[in-house]
Amino acid sequence: MKHKISLTLTIAAVGLLVPGCITHKSVVYQDVERTRIEFESDAAARLFYETLSKNPGGKNSESTTTVSLPIVFAHEQKSVAGPNVKFNAAVATCDSNKDGRITELEARIFANQR
Repeated sequence: MKHKISLTLTIAAVGLLVPGCITHKSVVYQDVERTRIEFESDAAARLFYETLSKNPGGKNSESTTTVSLPIVFAHEQKSVAGPNVKFNAAVATCDSNKDGRITELEARIFANQR
């Protein structure tokens, strides 16, 4: 009887000290809908898109969440913002009067700020 109890305790101790590790990693790409915008002229559109393409606008927005219990469990989730976030930020900066229409003057100011 004592032998069974000590054997059971030994197996339980080994089971707690040497468990398998469960790891989960995921990457979630989050993108938003592009802001609708009109351009006053082809020159305004060209200037806006040239400025946008020349300036990468820094790093993509990323966030990482990690949850772990030592030795037993690890979970990591990484969220990455899509390219429309950069476009929408540029539109918000360029369209200074927020009328949904980018003029050539607004596009020039936007280009000079970058």
